Amino acid sequence: MSSQPASVAPQTTASTTSSSSSARPPVTLGQTTHLDPGAYVRGSHGITIGEQTLIHPRAQLIATHGPLSIGDRCIISEKSIIGGPLESPSTLPPASGSGSSLLPAPQKPVDQDNDESDPMKTTIYPNVYIHAYSRVHAGATIKEAAVVEAHVTIFAGVTVGSHAKICAGVTVDQDVDDWTVVYGNGDVKRQRTNGQSPDVGAQHMEVVEAMRLKAMDKEREGTVAILKMAARMATLAKKK
Repeated sequence: MSSQPASVAPQTTASTTSSSSSARPPVTLGQTTHLDPGAYVRGSHGITIGEQTLIHPRAQLIATHGPLSIGDRCIISEKSIIGGPLESPSTLPPASGSGSSLLPAPQKPVDQDNDESDPMKTTIYPNVYIHAYSRVHAGATIKEAAVVEAHVTIFAGVTVGSHAKICAGVTVDQDVDDWTVVYGNGDVKRQRTNGQSPDVGAQHMEVVEAMRLKAMDKEREGTVAILKMAARMATLAKKK
């Protein structure tokens, strides 16, 4: 990845508290992070984003319920909602273990800026991949190198362990252990080292994870380059 910071996003998102009506939180960005200008940032608590992280267009970072921390080398995909409003399970669309019953895209950015009591921190550790349309509620914790596939909902107070994988369409309402895959209706779990001796399984998974994280780095770098090129092309088109 380029060592240059995103040229537009930090200037846009860091101008935070000049008026209460703007409801823009203070944002601290890593110098090598790309926070796309098309991402939606809102709230009164601070947002901290580490180095070499990619925030896609139309992703929503919401710090109305408490501060939001995103670690290094993460990918937050489009139309995902991080730190959003708390919802009861009865108000959520039904989730399908296969991902065939998709959560609808939000029609407009979520806006509940009157919740200032009992702030809850939302924490995304380094190397986490949040796929499109997923919802991580305020107060949730996603630990290092976890994968959250598309159309997943993770409730407040839930901790997803390191190197865990939440398959598409699953709703997570309880903690997930490290190196665990959750699929089906969210009630089917398996350890990623099953079927092998502990030593062999651990060594194998470490190799697989190292390869996956390298591929994730390449994807992030390529996507940032494409987004920056698209922004430059749009700027040039406006000048003509």
